[in-house]
Amino acid sequence: MEFINFIMAISPIILVLVGILILKKPAMKVAPVALIWTMLLAFTYFNINSLTFKENVVVLDALLWKGIKEGFKIVLMVFGAFVILNTLKYTGAIEDVKNTVARLSGQDRRVQLIVIGMMVPIFLEGAAGAGAPAAIAAPFLVALGFDPITAIAVALLGDATPCSWGGAGLTTINGGASLVEAGISTNALNSAMVGRIHMFGAMIIPFIMVAIAFGRKGFKGIVPYLCYAGVTTGTVMFLLSNFVGPEVTSMGTGLISILLSVAYVKFVPIKTPEEYTYKIDKNSKAKYSAFRAMSPYIYMLVLLPAVRYGVPAFVENGFALMCTFGYIVWVDVVILICGVLGAMTLSVKRKELFEIFKGTAKGVVPVLITMGSLLVLSYIMQAESTGMMSLIANDIAGLAGMLYPAAAVFIGSLGSFMTGTGLGSNIMFAGMHTEAATALGMNPITVFAGQNAGASLGNLICPNNTVAACATVGEVGNESKVMFRTLPAFAIILVEYMILATVYTVVLFPNFGM
Repeated sequence: MEFINFIMAISPIILVLVGILILKKPAMKVAPVALIWTMLLAFTYFNINSLTFKENVVVLDALLWKGIKEGFKIVLMVFGAFVILNTLKYTGAIEDVKNTVARLSGQDRRVQLIVIGMMVPIFLEGAAGAGAPAAIAAPFLVALGFDPITAIAVALLGDATPCSWGGAGLTTINGGASLVEAGISTNALNSAMVGRIHMFGAMIIPFIMVAIAFGRKGFKGIVPYLCYAGVTTGTVMFLLSNFVGPEVTSMGTGLISILLSVAYVKFVPIKTPEEYTYKIDKNSKAKYSAFRAMSPYIYMLVLLPAVRYGVPAFVENGFALMCTFGYIVWVDVVILICGVLGAMTLSVKRKELFEIFKGTAKGVVPVLITMGSLLVLSYIMQAESTGMMSLIANDIAGLAGMLYPAAAVFIGSLGSFMTGTGLGSNIMFAGMHTEAATALGMNPITVFAGQNAGASLGNLICPNNTVAACATVGEVGNESKVMFRTLPAFAIILVEYMILATVYTVVLFPNFGM
């Protein structure tokens, strides 16, 4: 009976994966079907509180409107990011963007891939979070001439490590609050331990990115740089998370890594094969200056951290004000403002900008249907009235035994797979992990670090994030192609993190922070 309960509880997730990956149906068609099935379960099999039909309708109606509202917020960010890409295409500034990045990061397209695909998302996660990294990096990579599916997969992978800290460390600080309030841990300890896991993820991600984009042949002549990029990014992430704190880990790691990478390219020659060289046409005249061509992204790199850190610092209850309509809304507004400022800098007329807005809006309408359906589905599974996510997590934990730290990583990734946020996963399961670790005589700090790392990693394959990233480059309906690229990367890093969490808990740091 327990096995049947587990299968029924996890069936919506299976339905989503089968529909997208095996049947290769667009998420826009799969998501509503999965939602209907989940609602049927809520009314019948998982009506654990024996609610009447009317009472169940009241509960699900609230979740439905919540999903539509939160989905609209995500679509607004997608809209802003897509406006920027369409503006660059409309004005022809894309070519100048390519040439500017080539001059800064060298003409090796693989170096461009790592800088824009991994380091920029790490910075953006610390500056804003809320899905901004993939929404910005994917269109940027497309602007550089990368295949859209590859660009999406790489951008999602680039955001797989910094989500444990999120914007200004919120994911670790708020997500681990239950441990801090119980006197078990501190924000500094929680940040330090998850940094010791993610540093090894950061070391292998550059290699995975090149494999995704170029295959085995892509490693020719670039391995020394990939080692350098991985080790320096991982080391900086370790140092900041262990000796500075969660608030600046992501943003600081991204910024310092970019500077170190640019320095490497300037001082260490890379023998780039012809096929991986971005060629600048020296005879063609630039249509725009480097600043004007890059202006939407420059505005973002300045305004996102300025607003995130400036408003709370200079306005009373500033952070609460920013979160009045939800954390993600201020990010949406800033990205949209940057798109408008960029259009103005590129001398786009008001009528032309209106046409860009109009064309972009048509492209993101289907996203609202998909995002709303997936969000409502996840809310129903998390709801106390169904207990579906709790049942799944508890069953996995019950089977784990001494491998519980590894299970915590998997549960963390499962939580963010459904919710789309590492913070949501941490809040959902931190208390459960603390109780389980105590019962098993394990260190709850290292177990929570496994949860936190897994929660960050789960964003890589989350359907919500995949749909949102696809929308920013006009690839709605091709989610299966992206997930086929990201799943192997997810599996590799998941196994790495499960091993690290177990070794840290049982062997290396059994008494860490105790």
